[in-house]
Amino acid sequence: MAQQHFLFSARLIEKLPSLRNLSWRLEAFVVRSLLKLMQSMTPERAAIFANFVFRNLRFALPFTSKIRRNLSLAFPQKEPREIRQLTRDVCGNLGNAAAELVFAERIWLERDDRIEFVVADGVNLADYRGNAAVMVTGHIGAWQISTFVASQYKLRITSIFAPEKNPFLADLFLRLRTALPCEWISRDGCMRGLTQELKRKFIVGMVTDTRLDSGDPLDFFGVPTPTNTTAARLAQRHNCDLLPVRAERLPDMRFRITVFPPIKPEDPAASASEQAHQMTQQLLAYFESWIRETPDQWMCFGRRWPHEAYADIDNRSHRKG
Repeated sequence: MAQQHFLFSARLIEKLPSLRNLSWRLEAFVVRSLLKLMQSMTPERAAIFANFVFRNLRFALPFTSKIRRNLSLAFPQKEPREIRQLTRDVCGNLGNAAAELVFAERIWLERDDRIEFVVADGVNLADYRGNAAVMVTGHIGAWQISTFVASQYKLRITSIFAPEKNPFLADLFLRLRTALPCEWISRDGCMRGLTQELKRKFIVGMVTDTRLDSGDPLDFFGVPTPTNTTAARLAQRHNCDLLPVRAERLPDMRFRITVFPPIKPEDPAASASEQAHQMTQQLLAYFESWIRETPDQWMCFGRRWPHEAYADIDNRSHRKG
């Protein structure tokens, strides 16, 4: 999830545009220094270190308040202190995600000790060698390493990435991504590339749990929100399977990657648009269940619901203030 700035708020940069270049340079220095330190450690120590750093950097991160508001809306039954603790944990798990990207190559080389692959009954991934499919996950758990399914089962996967806005970090993160076993297409203007990959009978990978303002309103945690239905529509258009994939973060830098059964429309006689809604709603149900299991591992850095959905949360905060 590419951010414009990490250590300065977008609002501050808008007021003081002269800070933009300084902000990017400072952020690049901090990130490169942290990654260099992590590379000198074992993967386990690096994950603990990065978790600690990001947990304690939360007051400087511009999206911390968005994490808190998202968690408050998703879990209205939780007390404010629980939400504060979860917010700290989410920031810490951003550090874990950084460590997983830094050590992606080593994780794969040590896969026998680090990765457990689970495939749902009735799913034979060998069938997707030479056949198109759409694999989808969310920014939950160790989502970045879900692409190891490709290496394990000898599949060709092309995934979307969001280019880094910081020009002093773009090359670094591009190099880190190359350790993951997939081809990459920039999010900007990606539809043509994804269509070509599916026509060539390859698999495309998507992370689709973010808000899309032009999307269709579907329920997420019981709240209607504009939702990206592209994955379902691509699967329909190319007559291929829509496969949910989950990468769980386990203790000691270990992981479980699960491939679930293909999602099918509930009513095959419905219109194409309605079928896409039905399939995407099922996908959201997967995401919601994963988040409920591990809310601290949901990378909810952006506004997830329409502004009006947060009214009660903001009113409560205003009254307390």
